[in-house]
Amino acid sequence: MLKRDTICCLIVLIVLAWNPSVIGADEAGGNEATVTMIMGTARVFAAGSKTGHMLKQGDLLKKDEEIEVSDNSRLEIRFPDGTVMRLAERSHLKMNMLAFDKKTDNKNVKVYLGVGKLWAKVKKLMTPDSAVEVSMSNAVAGVRGTVYRVNVEEDKSVLVKVYDGEVYVANLPQDAAKTADETLHSHEVSGPHEVPPPYHEVSMEQWTEIVKAMQQISISSEGVPSKPQDFDAKADSDDWVKWNQERDKETTF
Repeated sequence: MLKRDTICCLIVLIVLAWNPSVIGADEAGGNEATVTMIMGTARVFAAGSKTGHMLKQGDLLKKDEEIEVSDNSRLEIRFPDGTVMRLAERSHLKMNMLAFDKKTDNKNVKVYLGVGKLWAKVKKLMTPDSAVEVSMSNAVAGVRGTVYRVNVEEDKSVLVKVYDGEVYVANLPQDAAKTADETLHSHEVSGPHEVPPPYHEVSMEQWTEIVKAMQQISISSEGVPSKPQDFDAKADSDDWVKWNQERDKETTF
């Protein structure tokens, strides 16, 4: 009996040595997000790859990977700390940063929403160095624990609505915004088109707005923000909002 137990222990040690990532994975916290729900289809592209593969529930998402959600589809992503993000159909998201430290509760999540709709339920940030940010072509939205959504239209105009907590929304430096757009993977290249006036670049003043619960802010395609204003919960309650609110009830931290 003792001999058999010894052999079993040796087998376990050999498996762990062959796959060292098993050791301490839980303590490290992980630097990957997990696909927890998918309705329809979505594809993921590795950094620099032109050909992606279909996502399925349980798949892991890594830094620099890009996600494209198909028509009539939805996707839910859960991060190691419990934070959840969901994407509507025809949404395009890039994972710019995924870093979690379970020992210190420090986290750094930065994603880029090129187009589409994103809903986020963010677990409260526990350290001053932590950050959860959603960047767009002309702005960035950051939180310290809240529920909010972001819509990015084809013309790059943005709508941010906050349901709980607070979100700071600020414009991006022009070079950062340009870099984000250029690095985002795209399958189709549009043909030549006329560029409307003005033909020169206009430098934008830096701005930051604090958007509180049940407030919204819109940002034009030129990067000009509105002032935060209240929105009506009943008028806002479409299928996308209702579905996310029901999913949020099942989301525990």
